[in-house]
Amino acid sequence: MELRVQPVTLPEAIEFNFSELKQEITERTSAYVGMVYTDDQIKSAKSDVAMLRKFTKALSDERIRVKKDYLKPYDEFEAKVKELTEIVDKGIENIDKQIKIFDQIKQDQKRLNIEELFKAMDFPKFVKIEQLWNPKWLNATYSMNTIEAELLEKKNEIIRNCHTLAALPNYSHEALIFYQKTLDIVGALDKVHELIELEEAKKKMLAKEEEPEEDAVPEPKMWVSFEAFINKTQAGLLKEFFNDHNIEFRPVKIKED
Repeated sequence: MELRVQPVTLPEAIEFNFSELKQEITERTSAYVGMVYTDDQIKSAKSDVAMLRKFTKALSDERIRVKKDYLKPYDEFEAKVKELTEIVDKGIENIDKQIKIFDQIKQDQKRLNIEELFKAMDFPKFVKIEQLWNPKWLNATYSMNTIEAELLEKKNEIIRNCHTLAALPNYSHEALIFYQKTLDIVGALDKVHELIELEEAKKKMLAKEEEPEEDAVPEPKMWVSFEAFINKTQAGLLKEFFNDHNIEFRPVKIKED
């Protein structure tokens, strides 16, 4: 298939009495440019403007007519080229559909191969292929050897990160849980930092609550005797309560019912 266009002779310049018209129009319209019409001359003004508009319309109509004549050969050529293009496009569309179906089949098969490779590489159980997936893997230029190398590198990285988090002195368990869900080592370390800051804030709050007021006068203490009808377990709880609140106590007499 080859498009062969015969040599085209470009149209010559369109000749018309341009100079003559320009001179005449310039002379006749110069009077209208600075003219001021009186009330009595409004009828004449309307006649003048109608005459000028009629002339400009005649110019425009002739311009459109000549343009159509000049473009007629091109319009015919363009229509024929479009007709040929539409015929070719139908063939392209049919071929393109089959290519896309073929490519999709190959991509689906490659996806299955990658998933099988992932299973065979024995990743930690918490790792899902979706967390590691790279859309570029399905490109025809991406070889399975390259994909395997990337997966192996990612596996080693995950194992190293787990060892790092497990060795943390504080909140290693929480960090590992976070990492196993997200595979985000930075986020896991941030989580640890957040928990440590929260713990420190609680300690400061408790220490502040236990600090005696500087100007507070110690409240006087006194011995108070009382009896309680309790069993041994309850007596142990009462003793624990006294100890927790720094209350000095001593037994007076134990009565049994």
